[in-house]
Amino acid sequence: MKKKVRKFPWAVVGYLLALLFFSYVGYSVWYYYANYENVEEFEVCYADRCIKAYHTHFTLLVDICGERLHLPLEHGPLDNMHTHKEANYLHFHERIEYDPATGKLFDESPFILKTTMDIFDIRFNGSCLGKYCNGDVCPSGKPGRVSMTVNGEPSNAFESYRWHDEDVVRVKFE
Repeated sequence: MKKKVRKFPWAVVGYLLALLFFSYVGYSVWYYYANYENVEEFEVCYADRCIKAYHTHFTLLVDICGERLHLPLEHGPLDNMHTHKEANYLHFHERIEYDPATGKLFDESPFILKTTMDIFDIRFNGSCLGKYCNGDVCPSGKPGRVSMTVNGEPSNAFESYRWHDEDVVRVKFE
């Protein structure tokens, strides 16, 4: 009489390993989002000075005569406004000294739109955007004007605008 040989149930082992793996991944994702803090800035004071450390972002959309200007990727100094791999999504992460008595930064220039435009070599003010100034004619034959919105609302701050985390700034010449 032949002895019946049982095969090891590898399919069950594979199923259990897959279940364990996906349970671990699911728990990891849940844990990350349950404990994630979106820290825009924090402050540290030493004996001789105080600093604010920032990690902020904003979207800058530039339209000239109906054409979207795409900012270069991986451009700009890391200690100032710069881009990574996302089109027109700007990053700023750096430390800036501030006055603890007033809470004001000693240098707000990294947060001023003109500084950003200068980093990307884009001429910009209330009258000019790129090579066009108010009244210049677009290739379509129509004269244009500079306009700006911040988070969908019109703004006349132009180059002096101080952007904030997750702002969407759109400047146009049309």
